[in-house]
Amino acid sequence: MNTPEQGKSDKEFTAEIEQYVVLKLTLAEYKDSERKLPEGCVLADAAQRSSASGAERRLLKRYFRNWKAPYRGRLKGWRPDSPLLVLRDGRLIAGVYLVTANEFDADPRWGQVHYAFMDPSCKGQGIYSALFRAVVQRAREWGLTGLYLNSDRHMLPEVYLRWGAQPWKTLPKSRVEPPRRSVLGSLMRFLGSSS
Repeated sequence: MNTPEQGKSDKEFTAEIEQYVVLKLTLAEYKDSERKLPEGCVLADAAQRSSASGAERRLLKRYFRNWKAPYRGRLKGWRPDSPLLVLRDGRLIAGVYLVTANEFDADPRWGQVHYAFMDPSCKGQGIYSALFRAVVQRAREWGLTGLYLNSDRHMLPEVYLRWGAQPWKTLPKSRVEPPRRSVLGSLMRFLGSSS
């Protein structure tokens, strides 16, 4: 599968690209990378997520405009165990969110993976490979057949292909700018509403 960014070495792994690449991974076709979490890294439980919420917020805000949706558990198909987060020596370094529904169809057997993030200092250590293995295991425990993987990050679709995903489609990003409001207009609206 070719993307416009393929072959560009000047792009940082997981840098944002100008389209969404959507793949489908049938769980039975998953090819495990066999990488393990590095020493000192663990999957967080619910209590650890709570204590790492500030770091989770910071990392999500770094990468995503709509960071509040996963942070507040507002994704379609959300469950209490949807967040899969990695801590290193008690510090949050990576995460992703698994949900039982998807944004592409109503098939209850197909979930979706959302908002993969990682502390930039931890890239290249196999952490996402091990984290994704935990995602697949949890999806199987939930009784899902497959996962939609929707990414707008450089090289991540190629990683998913190596793990057995199949290309499904690409979607253009719509860059709709919010209407600009002048300071005077905002003040006038405020004064009008306070009378």
